[in-house]
Amino acid sequence: MSFAEYVTQEDVVAALRGAVVGLVWVGGLFAAGPLTGGFGLIPLADFVIVTSPGWFAATMIDLLGFWAKPLLLGSLVAGAALLAGGLGVVAARLSVVDDRISSSVWVSSGVAVTCGLLALGGVPLSAPMITTALIAVFQAFLAGWILKSSSTDTTSLQSRRSFAGRSLAILGGATVSVGLFRATLDRIAGSRDSRTPDMLPVAVSPPTGDPGFEFGEMPPAITSPADHYVIHKNVSPPSIDASEWQLTVSGAVSDPYELAYDDLLGHEKTVQQSMTMVCVSNEVGGDLIGTAHWTGVPLSELVETAAPADGTVDVVTHAADGYSETFPIEQIRREDILLAYGMGDRTLRDKNGFPARLLIPGRYGMKMTKWIDEIELVESDRDGYWHERGWNEEAVLNTGSYIQSVTRDGQTVQIGGVAFGGLETQFEEIQAVEVSIDGGDSWNQATLESQLGPHMRRRWKHPVDVEAGTELEIVCRTIRQDGSVQTADETDPRPGGATGWHRVSETV
Repeated sequence: MSFAEYVTQEDVVAALRGAVVGLVWVGGLFAAGPLTGGFGLIPLADFVIVTSPGWFAATMIDLLGFWAKPLLLGSLVAGAALLAGGLGVVAARLSVVDDRISSSVWVSSGVAVTCGLLALGGVPLSAPMITTALIAVFQAFLAGWILKSSSTDTTSLQSRRSFAGRSLAILGGATVSVGLFRATLDRIAGSRDSRTPDMLPVAVSPPTGDPGFEFGEMPPAITSPADHYVIHKNVSPPSIDASEWQLTVSGAVSDPYELAYDDLLGHEKTVQQSMTMVCVSNEVGGDLIGTAHWTGVPLSELVETAAPADGTVDVVTHAADGYSETFPIEQIRREDILLAYGMGDRTLRDKNGFPARLLIPGRYGMKMTKWIDEIELVESDRDGYWHERGWNEEAVLNTGSYIQSVTRDGQTVQIGGVAFGGLETQFEEIQAVEVSIDGGDSWNQATLESQLGPHMRRRWKHPVDVEAGTELEIVCRTIRQDGSVQTADETDPRPGGATGWHRVSETV
């Protein structure tokens, strides 16, 4: 039997009808999102990320970068349409064999499957979950009923056009109803992104930079929370209720304890610290870098309160989204590793790690767990989330320098950028920044801004006088105090961070 003989025209119609129903079901999940804290497919996408083999996750990030997570979410939507299309064919054939299969069976089965999928994504079994499933399934069932009750005779061109028109009309109507319903629920239940960070209970005093380094596209001395880069493994950040959150310090300790959010905010050892953070996936010259002013409690204080056992090897930080990161117990003796709860003059935003996140100067951002809810001390060596997936365990920030601005002012072109290195050591490690405008054939020393903090990148500038229309091949490199030069070897971000000299071609 050929494929054309096995797959009938009725099967094609049923598949298309099922695909429309699947898309409407997805729309129903989105419409009911505020009931469960967000779009129902997002926790399912997060489940896929967490359970994917490490090599696969790393490969997708390498190939797709920023687009990996949007494409994953799009694939789930497409998968829902394809699966519903297949179920549409099965349903059509079953109805021929036994038309006693009632609508209630399909609806109850749909609700059960939807609840199961939401549970996989970590949504607890509750009235909001069941209500979300009912909304999505009822909307999908209604769309299927309208399509099925209409004529499905597609033997003529006019009938096929009529079927296509009905399908598009249903999708259009569903889109409008989904938007209105979602807007209504957002107003009643409140959007998950509506939490406004509170003012900190302590006054903050971030350092102020030299105005002479603020020109063109140069970054400010301190990056605002709104402008700070955000990277995490989730499709959407977890939403955590501060009144229910508590930090657990456990494992190989004599005095395990729990700390409520208000106790963390009022901790007597609270300190402030400005720090530059760079994402390990940042390309040379990329924008995944920021310098924020943080408020928090030294991790050493929190750990020592629990009295670690003599045989403790690693400290493991666990997050509400299932993420974990590790580092040696000896490292926490440093007083500049913080459990931060404030950014700028306010508490953390959800996307920045609310209620609390880790800060480790001189390491890439992958080591700095967000949404921390447990600090576990263990007597064996543990691998962190990204180390298990092929990234460098230590994640020490490579010395680097980026060109940030090329600005003409009359006869002078002002070149500016940032440099970083030695951010972990608490003393000046950058001796100089050198700039070339001829592709590296000759070098000149740039002017460095005074050090604003031990863990902050330094801004630099270099003026050159050139005629209008001149093409510059700008290159920069950092020189450390020991005389070593930032490596020119170009490497990819994976596994230990990108290296190489930043180059920009600019006609001025």
